[in-house]
Amino acid sequence: MTAFIAVDWGSTSFRAWSIRAGGQVLAESRSAEGMLHCAGSATGFAPVLQAHLAHLAAPADTPVLICGMAGARQGWIEAPYATLPAPVAALAGAAVRVPAEQTEGRDVRILPGLAQQIESDVMRGEETQLLGLALAGHQGLACMPGTHCKWAWMRDGAIAAFVTAMTGEMFALLKAHALIGQDMTGPVIAGDAFLAG
Repeated sequence: MTAFIAVDWGSTSFRAWSIRAGGQVLAESRSAEGMLHCAGSATGFAPVLQAHLAHLAAPADTPVLICGMAGARQGWIEAPYATLPAPVAALAGAAVRVPAEQTEGRDVRILPGLAQQIESDVMRGEETQLLGLALAGHQGLACMPGTHCKWAWMRDGAIAAFVTAMTGEMFALLKAHALIGQDMTGPVIAGDAFLAG
């Protein structure tokens, strides 16, 4: 039986999982209906969520927990950034509830991103993915590859610090708009240099 629906709503993609009380994934639903799609459409965010909830056959009383760009200023409902250090309780306590009239009465909450005031760096979505490491007691460095790669330092059950590297976005720009991208064809092979990195 589904305990809650977990949603990672990024800039360009939507991913939802039906989660059992013990943490097992029962079903998932994915699409390219990210924040940019929803913010730029006449229908907005609510219909996209409702369609995915229907696909997951989520009962009306199943709560939904959203992380990612749906909580950005240009997203569905702004969930202001929390600051470091960020234990699980701090993120959960700062979740913003979406008004019931937009969710057909369902309990839908959006988790905040994280802001690092010293470095003026932010993350939205990755902090929720890092909670698993925090709950497992991970100490040390974690790398989260992506469009905006995050390197996060975990300490005492919290995200202690992080830094963003624009490697994924730079790769995409070079591949699509630079002369070097014309030669970037064929399969990707994880060679020795890649594995060492």
